[in-house]
Amino acid sequence: MGYWPIVEKVIAESDFVLVVLDARMPEISENKGVFKMLKKHRKESFRIFTKIDLASEEVINKLRKEHPKAFFVSGIKNLGISNLKRSLLIEAKRKKISYPLIGIVGYPNVGKSAIINALSKRQKAKISRVAGTTKGIQWIKAGSLKIMDSPGIVPIEDNELKLGILGAKNPEKLKNLEKVSIGIIKIFIKNNSEKLENFYGVKINGKDAYEIFQEIGKSRKFLIKGGEIDENRTSLQIIRDWQSGKLGL
Repeated sequence: MGYWPIVEKVIAESDFVLVVLDARMPEISENKGVFKMLKKHRKESFRIFTKIDLASEEVINKLRKEHPKAFFVSGIKNLGISNLKRSLLIEAKRKKISYPLIGIVGYPNVGKSAIINALSKRQKAKISRVAGTTKGIQWIKAGSLKIMDSPGIVPIEDNELKLGILGAKNPEKLKNLEKVSIGIIKIFIKNNSEKLENFYGVKINGKDAYEIFQEIGKSRKFLIKGGEIDENRTSLQIIRDWQSGKLGL
């Protein structure tokens, strides 16, 4: 079975669906197909912006203004999880659902599993399948919530830029490293250029993304014969710093 049928099953069988987005790159981590399915099945959904510990307060505040009804969490740091859980229970009570089924969907590596673990307090004991649900889908009991034990993974089209930026593909397996690293730099130019400057010890001063890329290579002394920048090594470093969370937005 492909990914999309699994995503649809998660949506169809849940009372509430958590759509997980990376707070550092909300546009890139959003998928219109998911919202079409939610509309098709008439399911209530909640936008969950994750990895807030890797984004600056300025970036998060901007997102809060744009999405006032969204939730902002870090599953690993356990930030915002109590508020999310409380809100789900309040909504369930309002709809007179005793044990709401919570489905979680999103692209790979956006923090879905961390949310599952945090909501369930890492209790991995599975409960029996709920009557009427698809065979094979198991649920974890977390107080008055029942959370799907494995998230619906939204498939990514074969897009090197998105695969690299989302961290869904290891840098060593990317074919166009420079394109991905330039894409990461553009995210910082748009949202938090100062953070990029401080991390790599470079000055942006109106430079374009490629010029900044060159400056980063120089600052890290990634050079080849003739004093030229080792673009492959520079790209790898930028992508690794981003994917590991060392380079936070």
